[in-house]
Amino acid sequence: MNVESMDLREYCGLNRPRFRFDPESDAEWYFGNQEVSDELVRRVSSDFVIRGVPKCGVVGRFGSGKTHTLFHLKYLFETNPESYPAKPFVFRIHPYDESIPGLGGWSYIHGKMLDAMGERFMREMVRAFDRLPDTRTRDLADAMAGVFRSGSENLRQSLAKVLSAYFLRDIRSTMPAWRWLRGQKPSGQELSNEGITMRLEKGGDMIDVILNLGAMSRKISGLGICFLMDEAQALEAVDKREVEIHDAFLQMAEPDNEDVGFVLAYFGTGQRAIPPVISAPPDILSRLGVTEANINEAFIDLRRIINSEQDMQSFMLNFLSSIRNTEQGAEVVEQFGLGERTSPELLPFDSGALDRVVTILFQMEQLRNPRMIIDALARVAAAAYQRAKHQGEYVIADVLLVNEVLSALG
Repeated sequence: MNVESMDLREYCGLNRPRFRFDPESDAEWYFGNQEVSDELVRRVSSDFVIRGVPKCGVVGRFGSGKTHTLFHLKYLFETNPESYPAKPFVFRIHPYDESIPGLGGWSYIHGKMLDAMGERFMREMVRAFDRLPDTRTRDLADAMAGVFRSGSENLRQSLAKVLSAYFLRDIRSTMPAWRWLRGQKPSGQELSNEGITMRLEKGGDMIDVILNLGAMSRKISGLGICFLMDEAQALEAVDKREVEIHDAFLQMAEPDNEDVGFVLAYFGTGQRAIPPVISAPPDILSRLGVTEANINEAFIDLRRIINSEQDMQSFMLNFLSSIRNTEQGAEVVEQFGLGERTSPELLPFDSGALDRVVTILFQMEQLRNPRMIIDALARVAAAAYQRAKHQGEYVIADVLLVNEVLSALG
């Protein structure tokens, strides 16, 4: 083993090519401080008990971990359905633009919901419903329509016929069904031949379809549906479609909807981050059990993820632990005789370097977030690696190197 032939993964003892954090693949690890983590889990768990599904949000600046928080919730739902009985689906609301066809109105968000669920989930639901003991001897479409509770009878019957006709067997293309589900004009006679006489043209009908799919999921598996909506600050751009979108969220917030939940992730801080289409009038907030005075109980503020120098230190150690290949790190320390200066857990840093990173970054609030901390560690590690390549010997990232690399910040 020699420095000249090592890549960054080997040099730093990593389990990945470089210093980075992936919100989805690293979802098991939640990097909030304990207070924030407790508040988030408490709200979500309480919503399952009180509302049947989560109906809440998270708020934070860029880099504060909103996306990762959503994927961490997805991980909790998928690994512990007994405590979190909902099927999670993540999608981004951004970009929302009413001036561009197809990027505005509830139909745009509705399409995102359908894409997040996908054809496989639809097929699994229809086939599982068909296998239920109390539906085997009945017409499948009639049995489905009997489970649906939202919308007109015509809508419930049409939805049931679309699902039973196109998602039970593999022998037909599902494109006509997806066009119908999206509210698009059907082509040819396929849908009318199945006795489907209604089109989805209004936002209210579209949200009724989603609520009925939630009821169907609950019937099959005991699990509701929860949409984890990232970059919801895009809803600030809602203008002409405000009534439509507000009403759709209102329908999801209603107490009689216990099957379809949502967790919205916004950029910003506090109440000001919540787009008016959600917060005004306050009828949605009241259904979430909050007012302007206690809004943070429903919309957890992530600013406190890094609330102290100790939080930052803990975050860095946890991050290094999560990206570490322990055996590789130990081999590097032994091979280059680094045991008196560092350890496999800290590689390629010494403890003084991490202390100095904390001191520099904690001076400015906009630097006290996971993204900026990881970026700083990556820059220092890269500098040590490049210097080692040039010198032909292992270089530990120490206080002097941190000062040099992060001089513009400190």
